[in-house]
Amino acid sequence: MQILRTYVPDSFQNYNHLVYCEQQRTAAAVDPFDAEHLIQLARQQDLSINAIWITHEHGDHIRHVNELKAATGARVFAPAGCIGKVAADVWLEDNDRLRVGDQQALFWFTPGHTPAHGVFYVDQDEPALICGDTLFNAGVGNTRSGSTDVLYDSIERLRRDTAEHARIYPGHDYLPNNLAFALSIQPDLQPALKLKAEADTQTPDTRTVTTFEQELSFNLFLRLDDPELTRALADRDYPTDSALDRFRALRALRDQW
Repeated sequence: MQILRTYVPDSFQNYNHLVYCEQQRTAAAVDPFDAEHLIQLARQQDLSINAIWITHEHGDHIRHVNELKAATGARVFAPAGCIGKVAADVWLEDNDRLRVGDQQALFWFTPGHTPAHGVFYVDQDEPALICGDTLFNAGVGNTRSGSTDVLYDSIERLRRDTAEHARIYPGHDYLPNNLAFALSIQPDLQPALKLKAEADTQTPDTRTVTTFEQELSFNLFLRLDDPELTRALADRDYPTDSALDRFRALRALRDQW
């Protein structure tokens, strides 16, 4: 199973994705912001969109669901918690499997950014995590529509279940800004410094696709046991007794940054 990442012009820095089967040339479109943009991309790659996968109900992730469905006849798959918020053909529960041609992916329920949020995990061949607004490159989603404590549990689940060599495909291009935040907390974090230098020379379309192993080296929300991070948070007068305390502190600092 392969994944095409595309940066959507005139969006909220959105990435959209086509998850496709190389043999059958069928594809699932994830969180369609611009139906025509995805249709053109599929046409260029000789792909047929026959499924639409939704991570959560925010408007920039479901903006063109109906338009893409009307144009392609694709079935819509969405988290069961989104009933009443988006029109779908299939409601997903945790650990449901989805098919793309003769390939499969898993749906994981990862609330926190919103109560209904989920992600899609490709666990065959080269693993990949299509993570919407739960996990970002060098960051995590905000919790204005959800719960920081619940998001902590979801991020810990991703840490436990995601293969280290899995590629990470978030719903937005926030990498440069998230790295700048990480360096505001830990200015000498070498993996963040190195990737920030690379990101500053890239465009959203050429941005590095990180692996989960790389994220573990510079994403502060995945480095809660780092003593230097704990000291940096304590120096800012945040509670640091537990990993959850440190996660809450990071989320609060990122909200203010």
